Amino acid sequence: MSEIAVLSPELERLSQILFASLDEKFFFSEVCKHFHNKIIKSDLSEVYLVHSDMSAELVSVNGKPSRDHHLIEKGAGPVGHVIRTKKAYFSNSVERDPLFHVEKSKGIKSALIVPVSHEGIVIATIHFHGIDSDVEYSRDHITEVLSVFNQIQRPLANIKMYLAAKFLNETLIKQIEAKEKELEESKKGLQIGDTYKIEDKEIIGKSESMKHLLSLVDKVSKSDVNSLIEGESGTGKEMVARKIHCHSSRSEMSFISVDCSSMSEMHLEAELFGEETHDFSRGPIVKNGLLEMANSGTLFINNIDKMPLSIQTKLIQFMNEGLAFRMNGQIPYRSDVRIIAASTKSLNEEVESNLFREDLYYSLNTVTLKVPGLAERKEDIEVLANFFLNKDKAACDHKTLSPCVVSKLLEYSWPGNVRELQNVMERAYILADGMIVHKDHLADSISNCEERVEEEEVQEISYSELTLDELEKLHITRTLDHLGGNKTKTAKVLGITVKTLYNKLHSYGMIAAKEA
Repeated sequence: MSEIAVLSPELERLSQILFASLDEKFFFSEVCKHFHNKIIKSDLSEVYLVHSDMSAELVSVNGKPSRDHHLIEKGAGPVGHVIRTKKAYFSNSVERDPLFHVEKSKGIKSALIVPVSHEGIVIATIHFHGIDSDVEYSRDHITEVLSVFNQIQRPLANIKMYLAAKFLNETLIKQIEAKEKELEESKKGLQIGDTYKIEDKEIIGKSESMKHLLSLVDKVSKSDVNSLIEGESGTGKEMVARKIHCHSSRSEMSFISVDCSSMSEMHLEAELFGEETHDFSRGPIVKNGLLEMANSGTLFINNIDKMPLSIQTKLIQFMNEGLAFRMNGQIPYRSDVRIIAASTKSLNEEVESNLFREDLYYSLNTVTLKVPGLAERKEDIEVLANFFLNKDKAACDHKTLSPCVVSKLLEYSWPGNVRELQNVMERAYILADGMIVHKDHLADSISNCEERVEEEEVQEISYSELTLDELEKLHITRTLDHLGGNKTKTAKVLGITVKTLYNKLHSYGMIAAKEA
């Protein structure tokens, strides 16, 4: 029997409208409009379009095309979970569900997210949210939504094919543009500084502190002033320096970095300014310094607070005159270099303690950029964690963080900042045998860091406001999280059979029917 023959008049009209459109915003707005407060009650309904890189873009709100192109990074939050698992998810206690930590700030109380898919490919996700009303969702609502999708498979197949072609075309255009740029650079003979040329890499961060920093980076990049970057160890100060260089007029020339904390005074001076020696058999030997090698480019001096005062004196002379002498040299050389320095300490305080030259500080302090620690940008932790977890991995090998792990990562103080998070995620990927990273795959310092806080939070919940079913669900899910997702151990601790546990999880919408 054909699809159209079994459709209701309303669904038949929807199917015809969708089949005639290849505008994804219009398409999914019509889908959203069909559900919004007609089939599924909600205060807010949204549709996110899934891109080829598994990120998701907001395309429809309450049945109308969205003007806000809000983008959710790959693997982040409940959207990333639904895309990754290809299964619907709902929660009637968003404020206590770690998967919805972003949604809590929006005042959302209940949520239902269903994947829009065709032949196993997730095209979009449709969201229903309860905010002011007492809307609650159940497995029956998932069945209702999926039933509609099953009846409009032809339009879904049509839009899926169109989007696949569109995304492929966009990828090819980017590749062609990159190749054209590469050929253009080759023609101009810009290979001179290739040894120290760098590529622009994205700095991941959507928090307000990172938005402010990146806005300042953009402004600094357009000028040619020397700059100072301050921040804790492991925050990514060199990444910021690289971003400034790559967006500046010097981007096609060398970017060279040196760390003042890793060398002796004599070695550092020779490295920076160069050295001239005499060999009786070979004659004069000239070793160029980094200031010469970075001519027309950028020199990044890390941990400049560790630079000896004698070298600080030579550096300020170079910055004032553009001339420098190699060690043991008699003839000065000229070099045009932009200097970006970084420090884990406040150079202003170092100046007051007479440990750093005041004139050098003011020469570097034309613009000071403060890089926030990871504890100051908790909104970025989940996105960064997913990025580091699956970095350089094939798509089929990507792993997912459990809600409990996300919660633990957000609770931790991160003294080692982004660098520590990267190491933690690389370790977790190795230890996780399956496709889900659980709490026991994290270092003990992270998995046990907030046990007391978690206990206090449990005590703060007003159990008198919970129904018996809600209390049971809360206890089961917390026990499951505490045991790292191990269902056999969870059933044993709860005193129920594994079959009963699976039935409970199925009723909560946490697993599919075939698993129950």
